[in-house]
Amino acid sequence: MKFAILTGGGDCSGMNAFVRAVVRCSLNEKPETSVWGALDGWHGLIYNKYRTLQKLDVAGIASAGGTILGTIRVPELATNYSLQETVAQNLHDNRFDYLFVCGGNGSVKAANTINKILRSENLRTKILVCPGSIDNDVCNNHGSSIGFYSALDKSLEMLEWIRDTASSHRRVYLIKSMGRDSAYLAMYAGIATGAEQVIVPGEIIDYEKIATMIDERDRDTRIIVAEGYNESLSDISAKLEAIFKKRNIKHEIRTVDMSYFQRGGSAAVTDILRASWVAFSMVKDAFSRCESGFYSAFYTGQKPSIISLEDASDDSKTSHAQIPQEIIDLTLALR
Repeated sequence: MKFAILTGGGDCSGMNAFVRAVVRCSLNEKPETSVWGALDGWHGLIYNKYRTLQKLDVAGIASAGGTILGTIRVPELATNYSLQETVAQNLHDNRFDYLFVCGGNGSVKAANTINKILRSENLRTKILVCPGSIDNDVCNNHGSSIGFYSALDKSLEMLEWIRDTASSHRRVYLIKSMGRDSAYLAMYAGIATGAEQVIVPGEIIDYEKIATMIDERDRDTRIIVAEGYNESLSDISAKLEAIFKKRNIKHEIRTVDMSYFQRGGSAAVTDILRASWVAFSMVKDAFSRCESGFYSAFYTGQKPSIISLEDASDDSKTSHAQIPQEIIDLTLALR
């Protein structure tokens, strides 16, 4: 059999563990298998750019951040039927039996669209997809995204560094976190580090109440602002400074954007293990000639939740943007 591997969308730690697992599990199970990496994500499938992958090519990469295959966003793939047809035909012409994808929402939707073309035209390749995203917003009713816990580790480390300076200078820090429209990364980071406030998308903020909280604290205050919130750090800072001036609150405000630092760096062991487990499950099913599908799991060793690409690409069926109330209750109880 002949396999291709693609890492798509935004990079995340754990993607390399996925690549390693597909390569090693495939070649150890059936040494005659041919495994290829698509270079720069969907861009590589459009322009037929691949590299062959042997076991030594993936040695020592499991914990490395980013992706050795590269990823370039191709937003026009979502609407350009000619490009979609090109990808489907290229997969078939290169005689790939399966395409293994680790990526975010855009990659799931692209995989579903291209799979429909492959099936309607009776072409060769089937597509197996797993979630790779620091935002934890890919089919999160069925499992957590590879890369989320790695980004959480980086967030916690940075937030502890910020605490040191904030405490030393009696400062307020407004800290931006990635997460797109999901607040998972910001909320979980806030729980782990003991942040005084986490502002999530759609939330109505009582700035007077926040100012009172800041005034009552002795030294430091860290407020994490999720990416999807509709006001910038400078907007929030200006509102708080106006209240501070009116109420004679003596605290300096600083802003920090930790966004892209959250994405890179070594993979957390949770992501390495889960990426390896899901990839192993996908390879086993591919050798059994399974149909296209989406794979996710909450933890290593749990039988993956396998759903159709059509359902996986429908956010209303498989994902939730709102943080569960139980997690919000936990956050409030820890303040």
